[in-house]
Amino acid sequence: MIGNDIVDLKLASTQSNWRRKGFLQKLFTAEEQKFILNAVDSEFNVWLLWSMKEAVYKLVQRKYKLNRFFDPKQFGCKVLQLYNEEARGAVFFKNEVFETTSIYSSAKIHTYAANTEFTLVSESENTRFRFLAKISEQLEIPLESLNISKNKQGIPFLTYGGDNLQIPFSLSHHGRYSAYAFSLNLS
Repeated sequence: MIGNDIVDLKLASTQSNWRRKGFLQKLFTAEEQKFILNAVDSEFNVWLLWSMKEAVYKLVQRKYKLNRFFDPKQFGCKVLQLYNEEARGAVFFKNEVFETTSIYSSAKIHTYAANTEFTLVSESENTRFRFLAKISEQLEIPLESLNISKNKQGIPFLTYGGDNLQIPFSLSHHGRYSAYAFSLNLS
């Protein structure tokens, strides 16, 4: 299973007032709130943790075929390593731990979580088309026969001529950025 999330930091800074009363308490555990508030760049940490939660939420939703739900505090985050433009973390959901990797710059944060080998591409435009073109190329099938549909839980799946290809993938977009991740095990 795969999950990924991308945050346009410029848009997030204007779109969400994370300092408003109750915002942090609604989304983050007490430990996560300390991590955010004790940081040199608290705003960056808000969106880093949020991106980690979202990537794992997407993975869990696919893994367990869950209906959409909103309970960010179910996903406890811990940043394990933070270094030049990359962060490694762990997200705890129920009795499971999911590893995450976040690639960041001053403009965006892109986090992914996967329990399979995969390809990851972060781009700024035409992501949906580029994803379909990449699948078309790898499977050597006509692009015009590929389509993305959603199941009753809202989880996207890839079809070829109407048949589900059973290829795990995740699309994400926010503001000026979008990204996709998909499994390399295309058997």
